Amino acid sequence: MKKSIVFMFVLCTAASAVFGEESDIMKTAEAYTKRGDAYEVKGDYDQAIADFTEAIRLDPNYALAYYNRGLAYIRKGDYDQAIADFTETLRLDPNNILAYYNRGNVYARKGDYDQVIADFTEALRLDPNYAVAYYNRGLAYIHKGDYDQAIADFTEALRLDPNDASAYNNRGGAYRDKGNYDQAIADLTEAIRLDPNDAFAYYNRGNTYNDKGDYDRAIADFTEALRLDPNYAVAYYNRGLVYIRKRDYDQAIADFTEALRLDPNDASAYNNRGGAYRDKGNYDQAIADFTEAIRLDPNDAFAYYNRGNTYNDKGDYDRAIADFTEAIRLDPAFAAAYYNRATTYNDKGDYDQVIADFTEALRLDPNNASAYYNRGNSYREKGNYDQAIADYDQAIRLNPNYSFAYNNRGNLYLNAGNYDQAIADYDQAIRLNPVNIAAYNNRGGAYLNKRDYDQAIADFTEAIRLDPANTFAYNNRGGAYLKKGDYDQAIAEFTTVIKLDPANAFAYNNRGGAYLNKGDYDQAIADFTEAVRLAPANAFTYYNRGNAYGNKDDYDQAIADYTEAIRLNMNYVLVYYHRGNAYSNKGDYDQAVADYTEVIKLDPNDVDAYYKRGVAYSEKGDYDQAIADFTEVLRLDSNDIDAYYKRGIAYYRKDNYDLAITDFEAVLRLNPTNAAAKKLVELLQYL
Repeated sequence: MKKSIVFMFVLCTAASAVFGEESDIMKTAEAYTKRGDAYEVKGDYDQAIADFTEAIRLDPNYALAYYNRGLAYIRKGDYDQAIADFTETLRLDPNNILAYYNRGNVYARKGDYDQVIADFTEALRLDPNYAVAYYNRGLAYIHKGDYDQAIADFTEALRLDPNDASAYNNRGGAYRDKGNYDQAIADLTEAIRLDPNDAFAYYNRGNTYNDKGDYDRAIADFTEALRLDPNYAVAYYNRGLVYIRKRDYDQAIADFTEALRLDPNDASAYNNRGGAYRDKGNYDQAIADFTEAIRLDPNDAFAYYNRGNTYNDKGDYDRAIADFTEAIRLDPAFAAAYYNRATTYNDKGDYDQVIADFTEALRLDPNNASAYYNRGNSYREKGNYDQAIADYDQAIRLNPNYSFAYNNRGNLYLNAGNYDQAIADYDQAIRLNPVNIAAYNNRGGAYLNKRDYDQAIADFTEAIRLDPANTFAYNNRGGAYLKKGDYDQAIAEFTTVIKLDPANAFAYNNRGGAYLNKGDYDQAIADFTEAVRLAPANAFTYYNRGNAYGNKDDYDQAIADYTEAIRLNMNYVLVYYHRGNAYSNKGDYDQAVADYTEVIKLDPNDVDAYYKRGVAYSEKGDYDQAIADFTEVLRLDSNDIDAYYKRGIAYYRKDNYDLAITDFEAVLRLNPTNAAAKKLVELLQYL
């Protein structure tokens, strides 16, 4: 925020005072000095300096001529020469208070505050009641950031001159800089009482009210400052900043516009007006203002940063990245620019660059919990879950109340099958933010995976209470009811989702699943068909519709759907398995064997695939291969009765009665009541 502390310069001219006899040279030097004074009064500083110089030539020890020439150099802006003359004055006249005072003022203009303080301190040693020296030394301490010493000096100035409004004004500024806003306001109010027409005092008090968050009083003070001084550009500027904080963007824009009318080269006003336009959603005008700010100050990293944010808002990610990159070039320690460039790369899906930028932002600001959280999200997107969890851990360490970090860490535990840890994180997320809908929804998902369907339903219900239009919660609650076997309630939930979002392919798919479980295959097919229309690339929906057709014994249509599912997802094990079943049901055992073989390639331990392939080989009369598959089933599951029985039948077909009897006896050992096996054993014993 702009603010101004102004030194009060008092250029004190020493009159000639001559006692005793004078030489002609001294009289002539004094005459030049007096004429130099006259020229100085007329504003002819070059001629004044010429006369003072001639006086010095005539009398090199003439302290007054050096002093007055120093004043003339100040008025010309030649501060180094002024300092040289005041220094020579003090060599000739070590107790010249005015020389110390004015040399201190010149050092102030040069920004050499240590020397300022030294000169005013020396002036005060010579005259402890020199109020204006306390005042100006106080200003120097403010510039050095030593607010306590500044306050002490302004207090002493006020002791000597209780009606000095400027001293109250600047002491108020020092209190403000210390964060003691109430004392600052008290001093600024007293300054206003002493000088009701001091626009600067109103301006300073307005800044202090703004710091306190009392925006209405701040606006009132800036408004009064502007009434007293309608050309006070910085008051318009700062009032504009307050209007931004109040989100009154139109008024903010009006104030920045007026500030620019008074000062067309104020890059900061363009920058902040651009910010107000951005907050209003007027991105093109915002970009125009940021561009003008950059033209006026090409090294303003913040203007590039703001324009980058606006390009990001517009979805112009490449320009946004270019601006953030330029901001970083101008200010390599600009952590926020790295952070926002990372978010833009995230929008582009460039997670490696996202991680690199968040890493640099964290190097510059190691306590940025949000940067850890967002970097964790990028690691999650890349599938680097351990690193993602580590980042969420750090975000939580830095901000133990980071509800979203607990939620996202819980998601990773959920994906890893660590449901209890996931639930613990969701519990914490909900404790910190009882209206965290995502956490209720996700915790419900964890309970669903733990088969605690009632608790899952309770969480989904709470998510719905918080957001009655939350389709995810209805969909998930429907899934829980489906798992419980309450198909009618599941159908009702999915129907609600469809009412809220008629294009929700997942809801049609899930409702189709509920109808499928109810045995209403025609309605299931209708829903799956609508899901396919809405999401033609979803292999799972084709698979489900294939199952419905299969249950209707429409094997050709089932095979067509399974084939499309495989085209969309070549590694979908279940689809090969069910297509194999459909081919087997059609009597196409060669194709069935091919599909079961594909299942086994994808999952070498799939017992059902070996069993089904063994059955298909048996139907083909390839008993050796059938026996090999049933044997593999029994290797994987030594208690599989059906495999013993089918292998026994295969041995029987091969006339290997002893091995057949052995398998049928194994069946009877596992199930003594199996009549078919018992009958076959009895039959084979006589062969």
